[in-house]
Amino acid sequence: MGNQLFGMQARTAQEMAYIAMDFVSKNIVNIIGSVIILVVAWAIAVFLGNGIKFFLLRRKADITITKFLVDILRAMIICVAILIALGNFGITIAPFIAGLGAIGFGASFALQGPLSNYAAGATLIFTKPFKVGDILEVGSEIGQVEDMTLARTILKTIDGTRIIIPNKKIIGEIMHNYSDHKRLDMKIGIAYSSDIEKALRIVKEVASQDKRVTPKPEPKIGISEFADSSINIYARLWCKQADYWDVMFNINKAVLEAFRKGGVTIPFPQRDVHIIEKGK
Repeated sequence: MGNQLFGMQARTAQEMAYIAMDFVSKNIVNIIGSVIILVVAWAIAVFLGNGIKFFLLRRKADITITKFLVDILRAMIICVAILIALGNFGITIAPFIAGLGAIGFGASFALQGPLSNYAAGATLIFTKPFKVGDILEVGSEIGQVEDMTLARTILKTIDGTRIIIPNKKIIGEIMHNYSDHKRLDMKIGIAYSSDIEKALRIVKEVASQDKRVTPKPEPKIGISEFADSSINIYARLWCKQADYWDVMFNINKAVLEAFRKGGVTIPFPQRDVHIIEKGK
């Protein structure tokens, strides 16, 4: 039984090989022509895509829209080439397109999640709420937009982590676009007995002396709250994404040194306990 099955499989494979060889021998010219069409179309798509990309970027066009248009152009050229190549074998294009439409209609129900990412990506590309290079905060994630496609957006955080966000998670969310700069929030506590005017002046001077702190938006420095053990000074500054950690570390160090020299005390948590004796 096993030998018979093996023999049937061998004959089937041999027959398929004969059919393939017969098809190739009869259509060798069409096959070569189709291959040439596809190769030429691919070369044209690459050449035109690179040329249009170079032209648009020279005109300072948005890089996200540029990539989108180039990808669409290349896909259209390749699709047209495939249809022309199929036509060489006598395949009617109209039923083929109708079949693709039916398949696409059915697949749209099974692929609602992925397709919604593409729809959201197209919306983001043409409404342009942000572009590659912007500092973006979406939900709890914040980082610099490193890349954007129809399906997803990649953010690069301050510590170098890459976060891939599906575009459908961005549409409808509250976004904060910090453009070229990131906000730096600092809270510094001083003792109630310290000179508050001197402390504010020191923080303002330290911030203004650091050239990496941008003058616009203007830094905001003042008293934020009266805590249990300290008066808290709040500083809202802006700097470039790449300088964020260095600016924060250096300003903290400079403020501490200036406070020590100026006699401004940074308190530790403390509590006053009052003892009441009975009978008195």
